[in-house]
Amino acid sequence: MTFGSVFWGRLREQRAALVAAGVVALLVLVALGAPLLTAVEGQDPTTYHPDLIDSARGGVPIGSFGGISGEHWLGVEPQTGRDLFARLVYGARVSLGVALAATVVQVFIGVAVGIAAGLGNRWVDQALSRATDVIVALPLVVLALALMAVVPAGFPRPVLVALVIGLVAWGNVAKIVRAQTVTLKELDYVAAARLSGWSTLRIARRELLPALAAPVITYAALLVPVNITVEAALSFLGVGVKPPTASWGQMLTAADVWYQAAPQYLLLPAGALFVTVFALTVLGDGVRTALDPRAASRLRIGTGRKREARA
Repeated sequence: MTFGSVFWGRLREQRAALVAAGVVALLVLVALGAPLLTAVEGQDPTTYHPDLIDSARGGVPIGSFGGISGEHWLGVEPQTGRDLFARLVYGARVSLGVALAATVVQVFIGVAVGIAAGLGNRWVDQALSRATDVIVALPLVVLALALMAVVPAGFPRPVLVALVIGLVAWGNVAKIVRAQTVTLKELDYVAAARLSGWSTLRIARRELLPALAAPVITYAALLVPVNITVEAALSFLGVGVKPPTASWGQMLTAADVWYQAAPQYLLLPAGALFVTVFALTVLGDGVRTALDPRAASRLRIGTGRKREARA
């Protein structure tokens, strides 16, 4: 059996992970299809509708449930009248895109540093390990705030957020890869490759990377929901994605003053964040179990014991 078929077979045994995968797939489709969905509704995320807000009451949407109607499926935004459905689906593009891009940057840097430390001599290992410890010890949000404060305002904000998160949060990936590399390089086939005169780059590409795929993929799957939360936090603090670009964190920035007059303005992005983070976390745990033969064995043993108890 191939690795893919074994992985899929183990993943299918976990119903929660399959449901989570379906939710994540739906969210990705919504994000990719945002222009089509908003075209069907007939709205866009940036157009103001001042006629749909009550300026005498401070900008509260006119009508029931925040101005929900056939033209505005989820109502409109307080003060601006922008369509909430359009901003929500376009916000999914930014939040998911930033999280995935940041994860790619983290994994790339972490794998490179971890392999270099594991295969390098004692001095290289010590230098890279201490640098990794410093990165891990630094507070992510505070460091991200400092870096984003010095970047010109004209730089694309979603790209900047993804780069900043990736550049300051690769330490744990590097530590995992370094530990795995130290173990793998003692194995016979890696030692034989080194004695054969293979270069470090060739050993890493041909012998180590395939063996590192499982732990790296597992950790990357768990990093995505963390990065979504960090992006939302940065946008909430006002240094992330800027208006008029829609993101769930940026929508939450102003929602705290409207939760009584227009509760859906707070509940919709908050609910979307919760569902996305929860689904990705469950899926990441399912991927970890499917890629770990010991975890799969424990799962089968536990199931057998339950069946014996029922018998």
